[in-house]
Amino acid sequence: MEYMTLRSQIMNEYHCNIKAHIEEFEEVVKLNEDILTDNPYVSKMNLDNFPTHKMGDLTYAAASKNFANVDPSCSDRRSMHYAAEDRAYLIFKNKYTQEWEFPTTSMYFGQSFLRAKQNLMVKYSENKWKVKFFGQLPLIHTVRDFTIAEQESKPNDGLKGVRTYFFGAHHWRGLPEINFENVDHDDWAWIPKRQLNEYFTKQYYDVFI
Repeated sequence: MEYMTLRSQIMNEYHCNIKAHIEEFEEVVKLNEDILTDNPYVSKMNLDNFPTHKMGDLTYAAASKNFANVDPSCSDRRSMHYAAEDRAYLIFKNKYTQEWEFPTTSMYFGQSFLRAKQNLMVKYSENKWKVKFFGQLPLIHTVRDFTIAEQESKPNDGLKGVRTYFFGAHHWRGLPEINFENVDHDDWAWIPKRQLNEYFTKQYYDVFI
């Protein structure tokens, strides 16, 4: 009980009542209004709404998730604007199997899930665009046998197969562009759920969709 009392005293000593400073904060924010108004990057959402191209008299922003800035005539499946009326999933084409899939990476001994997820997206994005992972737990996990090549690999001696954990993430900001030199894929696409059966194998589709 004495410990709890001491803890309470320490917390009160360092507590800051933010309400007392709200009016002051509002005045400081107003000082930059004229600068923001003249800035071409000003946005109601984020920098992704910077205009990139025109279609007739209308201007669109290639990285925007704001529906008002989306090109409705977009037919490029590499573009975030493709099927903009749906929730689209970012999928990749495996350069070895030529099958479409979600991106995965190897997780090494002593590595956390958080670090593995971050390393995976840094490899694909090179920090030029960002995703935001949601939740601490995987949405799903799968188990498969080793391929012939994996069976012949010495580091896999004594192991039986591969367990893969899949985590959810949202595109956060930046225009997705992929450098395929350092990844196991050679193409990507933003595909709505209603079209994923055109890309995934039946076995893969049944697991995820």
